[in-house]
Amino acid sequence: MNFADREKKRATGRGVVSAIAGRTESEEKTAGRPKVERETKKRISLAVLPSLYKQVQKIAYVERSNASEVTSALYEQYIKDNADKLNEYDKLKK
Repeated sequence: MNFADREKKRATGRGVVSAIAGRTESEEKTAGRPKVERETKKRISLAVLPSLYKQVQKIAYVERSNASEVTSALYEQYIKDNADKLNEYDKLKK
């Protein structure tokens, strides 16, 4: 294999590991889990007091959960509690 062959393989994305494993280019493109159409989570940043966050982590640990799931549950409850305000918002934006 000369330099030009190596450069061609590098440019096409066919890496060393794939070559060693003996996979063809068509196998590389079809390998893996199929995409599922579902809503993905949005990553956000929140500013909270460190003591508050530490307490949330402790509670989540006891519930075998994590701070992100606790926050999501709080958001869901807040939305349920304020459904009338969401309806009002929708009317205002029409």
